[in-house]
Amino acid sequence: MSCYLIIPCFNEEDRLDGSAFTSYAKKNKDVRFIFANDGSKDDTAKVLETLSSLAPKTMYVYNAPHNKGKAAVIRDAFLTFDKEELFNSNDWIGYWDADLATPLWEVDNMYKYSRLYEDQIDSIWGSRLLRLGSDIRRSAKRHYLGRIFATVVGVVLNVKSYDSQCGAKLFNYESAKIAFSAPFISKWIFDVEILLRLQDKRIIEYPLRKWEDVPGSKVNISKDIFRVLKDLFQIWKLHNK
Repeated sequence: MSCYLIIPCFNEEDRLDGSAFTSYAKKNKDVRFIFANDGSKDDTAKVLETLSSLAPKTMYVYNAPHNKGKAAVIRDAFLTFDKEELFNSNDWIGYWDADLATPLWEVDNMYKYSRLYEDQIDSIWGSRLLRLGSDIRRSAKRHYLGRIFATVVGVVLNVKSYDSQCGAKLFNYESAKIAFSAPFISKWIFDVEILLRLQDKRIIEYPLRKWEDVPGSKVNISKDIFRVLKDLFQIWKLHNK
């Protein structure tokens, strides 16, 4: 069994910590990385090419022809390598933020946490739950907007997730195929769409031990709030026909 993490990248030339990925891959032979370059305008493509050349069987690169947004580039990277039969039926596939707001060692913790359940787990979602023993560094603005968003999604779509938007997620192969089976309505809140597609699957949330709000996020909450609400309405319409 292997775990493939899709890392969406857009203009990450100065932020991508290549040494963190290579170091983790050397210690964890079953974890591999698929860097999904989302039409970056800087030298991200060259950085990824160099990185993958150092570990060709551990680091893979997908280059989108133009900027598509996080949702589409993750889906396209999965479909491309699935078509090339990179994955096996017992593999796990996930996606992870390129800035490593969630440290890579949390992958191991997510697996360990899933073993606490007697039933088969189909998907594991990182959750930024501040609690004793955790180190969750998130601005007050992002925290409260996140709580409002989770409440609205819970009421409108009956989605019972504390933190659907955390960028650390794992799926078994069968669930990944369902999750990425069709294009997404939204570029940014596509995680909610995945939850709705996987309603019949066993999904758990793992309370992260560490998460840090890294400067340089591509999401402007104040600017994008109305687009998010519009996307949420479109998602509601699709799933309430």
